[in-house]
Amino acid sequence: MAQDSRNSNLFKYVDDNGTTWNARGELQTAVNAIDGSTALQAGAPVWIDTGRRQTRKAVFFDPATFRTKRVVVFTAAAFTAITGSSTLSVPVPGSSTNVTYSLSQKIPEKQPVAKTSKNLAD
Repeated sequence: MAQDSRNSNLFKYVDDNGTTWNARGELQTAVNAIDGSTALQAGAPVWIDTGRRQTRKAVFFDPATFRTKRVVVFTAAAFTAITGSSTLSVPVPGSSTNVTYSLSQKIPEKQPVAKTSKNLAD
């Protein structure tokens, strides 16, 4: 049986400050229907998740298999539109039909904030 491969692409990501970036996200029809993804913006910097900087995400859970699926959410409007009743129907390896995941968590964006440093006398 043929199975779907997981593919990704760069999409336009608008952070909570309104700055445009390009961030990597999954290329999957059901995911792209809810994540607010649009074509990447040429010339915009690439957002790379680090310990101090994270994209906003939605986590979906399947109670039958205990699998989770994390989805990058590319706009604040799409993040707001995802509610507790949101579901995601995606193919999984080893299954001939799609599995429906329910929203279990919304993770807000994380960015460092600039602040002044303390200068001690020598």
